[in-house]
Amino acid sequence: MTDRRDDADRGATELILGALAGSALLPFLQAVATKAGEDAYQAISDRLPWRNRRKARAELHEAGVVSLAARDARVVLQLPERVTPVMAARLENVRLPVDRSGWAVVSWDGAQSRWVVEHTAEPPPSATSVGP
Repeated sequence: MTDRRDDADRGATELILGALAGSALLPFLQAVATKAGEDAYQAISDRLPWRNRRKARAELHEAGVVSLAARDARVVLQLPERVTPVMAARLENVRLPVDRSGWAVVSWDGAQSRWVVEHTAEPPPSATSVGP
């Protein structure tokens, strides 16, 4: 099931994977996609610098998500503790506006069974930076 948008919105968006090509966040997305159904933290922890692992683990314990911020792309991906194969497959359908100010925060909405994109001025303070 893909997100349906009006034609104007479709023209101004692109797939998240395409939007993040070359971004520091892309390897994390690929890890999640290939290890769907496993613990999200385990899928990404070996790609985090040691100093960031503690922060990510603490956020997971406190909030039930791991927020990964790609400053180069101005995108935050909030991963729940477990990412199912369905969730991973639907991640490829997330669309980000090409022209936007601020940050895009991508998170899983369990009630709607889909990824949602929220636009914010700044990344969440708990977000772990995955790039320069």
